[in-house]
Amino acid sequence: MVTTRGMENPDPIQMIRDLQAQLEEQARTIATLQQELQQKKTDDAERSKEKQHDREAPMPDRPPPHVEKFDGTTNPEYHLRNFVESMAFYTQSDPVKCRAFFLSLRGEALEWYYTLPPNSVDNFRTLTNMFTKQYSTNRHEEVTAAELVNLRQGKDETLRAFMHRYNQAARRIKGASPEFIISSLPNCLKPGFVSESLYAKSPRTLEELQQKMAKFIKMEDQRISRKQQHEEHLTNINKREGKRKNDNVREQKPVVNLNPRYDRYAHLTAPRKKVLERALQSNLISQRRKFPPKNMDVTQICRFHNSGGHTTEGCQTLKDEIEKLIRAGHLREFVKEDSGRVGHSPRRTRRSPEQAKRKSNYSRDRSRSPPIHRSRSRPREREPIIKGRIDTISGGFAGGGASSSARKRHLRNLHSIHSVIRNPASMSDITFTNKDFHAPDPDQDDPMVITTRIAQYDVSKVLVDQGSAVNILY
Repeated sequence: MVTTRGMENPDPIQMIRDLQAQLEEQARTIATLQQELQQKKTDDAERSKEKQHDREAPMPDRPPPHVEKFDGTTNPEYHLRNFVESMAFYTQSDPVKCRAFFLSLRGEALEWYYTLPPNSVDNFRTLTNMFTKQYSTNRHEEVTAAELVNLRQGKDETLRAFMHRYNQAARRIKGASPEFIISSLPNCLKPGFVSESLYAKSPRTLEELQQKMAKFIKMEDQRISRKQQHEEHLTNINKREGKRKNDNVREQKPVVNLNPRYDRYAHLTAPRKKVLERALQSNLISQRRKFPPKNMDVTQICRFHNSGGHTTEGCQTLKDEIEKLIRAGHLREFVKEDSGRVGHSPRRTRRSPEQAKRKSNYSRDRSRSPPIHRSRSRPREREPIIKGRIDTISGGFAGGGASSSARKRHLRNLHSIHSVIRNPASMSDITFTNKDFHAPDPDQDDPMVITTRIAQYDVSKVLVDQGSAVNILY
C-alpha cells in the first residue's frame, strides 16, 4: 500500500501505478504458492502409492535368511551390516527389505518398529536412517592404541577373563599390528610368572601367543581347581570336627571333686534340702547347672544341680557350700549348739608320728599343771586371708626417741646404699628330739620370739619382752 502521510499534493497517477504494481506482485506470489501446494499433493500421492507398493510388494517364494535378532542393546551398525549382507543373497528389492526388516528385531526394537507413524517409510535408506538415529547411543567408540596399553589385569581377575577383555580390545583397534599387540600384553598382566615368561621369550606371531596363553590358562584353572578342592576338604574336616566336638561336649561329664573340702563339718538340725531352700531365698547361693550323666538314674535328683545321678543329701558340692556359708556366719539357725565350734580351718595334712607323739606328751604334761582360765573377747568365725609373709622389719627410732639427731641419722640411712658381702659361716648341726621338748610354763615372763599376724601379713620372729631399745624384728 502507498501512504500519503507527510506528503504535500501527491500525484494521483503515480499512486495508481504503485497500487497496480503491488497487486501484480501479490498475484504472482499466490500463483507460486498454489503451484507448490499442487506439487506437494502430487508428490504425496506418488509417495503414498510407493509406500502402498512397498507394503504390498510380493515376497520371494523361498523363506528369508535367518539373521540374529536385534534387541536394542548392541551396536545398530553391526546389525544393519549383518542384515544387508544376509539379504543380498535373498533379494535386491528395497520394498522386500523394508517388509523383511521387522523379522530381524525383537523386544524393545520390535516395539519401536510397531510405533512408526503410517506412511513414514518410503524406502530402505529412510528406514536405516531412522533405525541408526534411534539407537545411536549403542554405537561403540573406536579403541585407540593408548587404551590397549593402559589396560590392566585386576587383582582377583583370572587370566582367562583378562585375555577375553584384551582380545576384544585388540580386535577393535583399527590397523593394530601383531607386534604391537604381542609387546603390549606383558605390561598389562599383573606381576608374576606369566608376565616374566613373556618377557623372557616373546612369541613371534599372534597364533603362538594364543597357544602360549592357552597353556597358562590351563595351569591357572588347574591351580584354582585344586585350591577349591582343598578348601572343600578343610570345610568338611571342620564340619566333622565340630560335630564330633559337640557330641563330646554333649556326652562329657563335668569334673566333680568328690573329696571333702573340710576335715570337720557342722552338724545340721534340718535336711540339706531345707537349708538349700533358705540359702536360695536369701540369695546366699545360686543353683548350679550340671550336664546330665550318661545312663542317668532318674530316681535320684539333686535340687542344687537341677540334675540327676545323685541326691541332694549326698551332694558333696552342696555340703561344702553350706559349710562355707556357716563358717562365714550365715545359716546359724541350722547349726546344733553342741557342735562346739563356730569356724574350722580348711583340711590340713596328716600329722607325722613324731608330731603326734609330741602332741600327746604336751597334753599329758599340761594335764598335770593347774588349769588356766582364759577368756576370748570374741570367737573367730573364719580364717582370714593371708597376703604374704614378712621375715625382717628394720627402721624407725630406737629407745632414744625421735630426736633431731635421730631424724637426721634416719634420713642419711634412707639415702645410702649398702653392699654387704656375707661369707657363709660354718656351723655344726643342732638337733632336737622329743626328750628336749617341754611344756611351756604359764607363769614365765621370759622374752619370746613368736610369729604374729599384722594387717593380713604373717610377721615372723617377733620379740616379745618387757621393753628394750631394739628396733629390728628378725
